[in-house]
Amino acid sequence: MIKKLGIVLFGAIFFAVSSSCGVGSAKCPTKDAIKNSVKELIPQDFTVESVSGVKEISGLCEVVIKIGAQPLVFYTDSTANYVVAGNIISLKDKKNITRERQQEFMKVSQDQLKELEKHVNFTYGQGKKFIYYITDPDCPFCKKSEPTIEEWAKKNNVQVKVILFPLPIHPEAFGKSVALVCDKKGWDELVKGYNSKNQCDEGKKVITDNLQFLSQLGVNGTPTFIGMNGKMQSGVPTEEDLNKLVN
Repeated sequence: MIKKLGIVLFGAIFFAVSSSCGVGSAKCPTKDAIKNSVKELIPQDFTVESVSGVKEISGLCEVVIKIGAQPLVFYTDSTANYVVAGNIISLKDKKNITRERQQEFMKVSQDQLKELEKHVNFTYGQGKKFIYYITDPDCPFCKKSEPTIEEWAKKNNVQVKVILFPLPIHPEAFGKSVALVCDKKGWDELVKGYNSKNQCDEGKKVITDNLQFLSQLGVNGTPTFIGMNGKMQSGVPTEEDLNKLVN
């Protein structure tokens, strides 16, 4: 059992990684040992994807678990008695090692992609290549992303498949999402902040189904992008980020 006092729930861990650091050689716990140790801390079903030594830091083991399609990276000792949750950042090159590792595991299966297709509310652009854009009508980071998405999609002939995912922190977002579905509106109206009093039962069901499925998939924020290759990207993207979703 993990010693509760050994758990760091918040904050970042900063290490100056340089050639003088010892190479990690920790004897790490098995996947089964990790599963048994942390199952009381994580209420959802999860799988242990990877357990390995952190090469830059001697004695530390990296653990990657997945809740749905969402990966979570944390660290433990060789006996799985302690857990450290937070970001390891290299002061040498300013890289967030934890986030980069998490991105490597952010991927959904082909079966999940087929199910995701059923939740597309409307599309933008045309092309054989495509991405899924999971958005909240009132999400400021989504609004910041949309000009980049438009320009990139036009330039690369990529179709953007929009799935509405209103978050509880935006009280009007659910109604706006329902109105977009009920009034059969699309990209232009989403970008302009469309809203109406049309709250048809069909629209409510569509948006509720989106919320349930995407939550099971591990999506918990917007904007989130899922590529035709199954890779996931969260947050305001660069064109380079978007390119990784279709290559």
